[in-house]
Amino acid sequence: MIGRRMRWAAGGLTAALVAGIGGWLWPADGPTARPVTRDEAGRLALARFTTYEASPARVRITVPGRNGDTVVDGVVDYRSHHAVGSYRAPGTDSGLLAWDQEGLGVAPATGPGGASSDLSVTATMPRAAWSPRAFSPDPFDVGLQLVMRLAADRPDNVQLLAEQGPRWLRSERIDARSYDVFAGPRPRSAAEPGDSPLTYWIDGDGGLRRVTVRVAGLERPVTVDFTGGRAEAVPATPWTVG
Repeated sequence: MIGRRMRWAAGGLTAALVAGIGGWLWPADGPTARPVTRDEAGRLALARFTTYEASPARVRITVPGRNGDTVVDGVVDYRSHHAVGSYRAPGTDSGLLAWDQEGLGVAPATGPGGASSDLSVTATMPRAAWSPRAFSPDPFDVGLQLVMRLAADRPDNVQLLAEQGPRWLRSERIDARSYDVFAGPRPRSAAEPGDSPLTYWIDGDGGLRRVTVRVAGLERPVTVDFTGGRAEAVPATPWTVG
């Protein structure tokens, strides 16, 4: 990640999210699941575009573990394909993060309270403080990768998306707002039964509020929440220019 940038060719909702992240767990259909209507397919097709338009956006990633949840609070800019954040793991482990579509960098936590809540501090960290690495199959990395695949600079193709079998699961309210909950499209090559490992919470305007992904070995899914409001720009550090 540090010093390099990978160009991402935006594909369909299925290809962009499923390709490149392994270890999926395919859940069975719920009792109320049904095929999406044309209107619902249209809102699903808008979801990545509305997310792109709303960035830089604040995100929270929750990764369940045996000893508790690891939480990342960050800001993602889908135009520059960069994100920064801070993480808090069970116990005393915390720090700063910077990531893109290619990998991540970790830097020490700042201040007496652990990881700084002011993410602009990432711009002042010396480059030597960052430890870069490529993504791994670890659920923590799955969450970071998923964030980078949740936006595109144009809507997805409604007809193709509908043909890939997304399912309406239920309605839910989050922070007093109503959302339809959908199992995402399935890759055409998927042989496993059941719905997609990806679940989306989408409002009546195609706005994306939450995405979860079920990962083998975890009792609960990894969750990405868009917590609302346009955020400040993502600092250029630790990426080089050019």
